Amino acid sequence: MTTNTLFSQAVARMDAEAASFGTLFGDQQAVARNRPRLDPRLLVEAERFLDEIKSGRRPLHHFQEAMSTSDFPLYFADSLDRQMYGAYTATEATWRNYARAGTVNDFREVKRFATTGIRGRLAKVEELAEHKRRAQNMGEYKYSVDKYEAGFGLSFEMMINDDLDAFMRLPQDLAQSAIDSEELFVTEMFADANGPHASFYSGPNDNVLTGNPALTRPALQDAITKLTERVDDNGMPIQIKAVELTVGPGLALAAKEIINATEYRAVGPNGDVTIIRGNGVDANLHLNINYFIPTVASTANSRTSWWLFANPGESRPALEFGRLRGFEAPALYEKLPDMRRIGGGEVPWSFNHSAAEKKVVHVFGGTRVDARMTVASNGSGS
Repeated sequence: MTTNTLFSQAVARMDAEAASFGTLFGDQQAVARNRPRLDPRLLVEAERFLDEIKSGRRPLHHFQEAMSTSDFPLYFADSLDRQMYGAYTATEATWRNYARAGTVNDFREVKRFATTGIRGRLAKVEELAEHKRRAQNMGEYKYSVDKYEAGFGLSFEMMINDDLDAFMRLPQDLAQSAIDSEELFVTEMFADANGPHASFYSGPNDNVLTGNPALTRPALQDAITKLTERVDDNGMPIQIKAVELTVGPGLALAAKEIINATEYRAVGPNGDVTIIRGNGVDANLHLNINYFIPTVASTANSRTSWWLFANPGESRPALEFGRLRGFEAPALYEKLPDMRRIGGGEVPWSFNHSAAEKKVVHVFGGTRVDARMTVASNGSGS
């Protein structure tokens, strides 16, 4: 747009000069007596040159040579040293590793049921005695999905001026916003300002590690042991084969050092040193770095809190995240143009405001399910 504006201004100026061309060069009184008369062939060539510029038949590099870059110091100096920085690297979604993905049919509240009580050790029954009847316990979990949107509008001027394609990636940014919203929503289900969510990680739920230890190899081993020793309401063991360790970026390095260690040395009470090949905790353990934990956990605990989840594909999930059927993925929309050129051809902007609009729509929700399938520590040591 800048190029077109400056070009039009220059052509308009030369057009005004051409209007009085005869006066400038043909009027004897306007010609200095001591200057030689200009060659008429040069006048014809100059008129042809101006006419070709106005009609667009003259190439731009001819125009540049004729006018020189010094006539447009801002435009040429600016365009030779302009570039668009790349976008920030987007965060990767981790919630699928520790929350079960569900699908709901509509916006009404959905219910999820979990039953316990029938499974258990068989009881010995004496001759002619009746067996003991077991009662089934049913847990109910409810949630509904909501619609979330975001969008942007671009004016006609912005689209024309976008010579660096800065607005071409905006739809991609909307799609990434939907991914970020999912991750943040799930993070708010298991974390609050002080670390592990207080209503989910509590003494009655028996899923807070004693003493809130910092993330170390012994503490991680104790947490894995606690999680894999879970039992149901009748004392039957719950088999957990895979475990998901979830931390914020502040603990990423410490977690990787623990998991990637190739040798561990244990010092006994009498000073004996036992060398263990491997770290002893990495089997069926997967690390998730959730970059939204510092956003939710606003206190210093954001750098020390850590969570363990049973893999949701192996057992009953600790969390469920649901999407609307038919809208499982974010949907990008653009407003249909309500204007077209006379003679044919639609344009991507509105008639009244000369603006183009796009938006993203995503529908999701979720709930906490089974507190036994997770343990956590805020890492404070208290």
